[in-house]
Amino acid sequence: MHDYIFITGTNTDVGKTYFGLSLIKYLLQYKECIAFKPIETGCKLSNKKLIPADSAKYYKLLDNKFSLEQVNPYRFLEPVSPYLAIKKAKKRIYLRNYFNKLKIISKSKNTILIEGAGGAFSPFALDGLNIDFMKLVKSKNILIVKDELGCIGSAVSHYYSFKAYKVPLNMIILNTHKKNKMDNLNEIKKYVDVPVYTFGKTSKDNSACFAAIKKILLLV
Repeated sequence: MHDYIFITGTNTDVGKTYFGLSLIKYLLQYKECIAFKPIETGCKLSNKKLIPADSAKYYKLLDNKFSLEQVNPYRFLEPVSPYLAIKKAKKRIYLRNYFNKLKIISKSKNTILIEGAGGAFSPFALDGLNIDFMKLVKSKNILIVKDELGCIGSAVSHYYSFKAYKVPLNMIILNTHKKNKMDNLNEIKKYVDVPVYTFGKTSKDNSACFAAIKKILLLV
């Protein structure tokens, strides 16, 4: 059985790619990893080709071991939700299509880090949300929360929504890249029973976060 780790967030622009790239750099010290971002919108057009900004970073980090098309099979120009992009392009892209692409790179026994699009409950394909894909592939799931005013409510509501959806939420990561004087970490911990770690503020925090992922989610 493959180790699928799905990185999602409470919303878009919370630091999923920022965290995912750092996590892969760390894990590559211990085992082979692959990045998979099924769909990316808001791509740039260059020489009549769509270039996905986030997926290209994963591709470069993996040292060209996999093609960009394997890392990111579906891409669109307009910066809208995947569902809307697919509809506007009059394409038929379903969760099963993503899963079929995932199975192709799953032939190896590598850990596969999957990055969603938008938040956990954002439209992801014609037939489902990001969280529906998590359920389909039976992934271990990490929720990225941006450390800012209002994030406690977002984190706790997502925690209970995962429970209602019957999809495991294995870890919450508080993205503390931008410093503030709030204590959102300890406040979130009061209301959830899953591990909560900070990432972005200090190398010590980041090391503790990654070590927990290696031990708790990958059993390494």
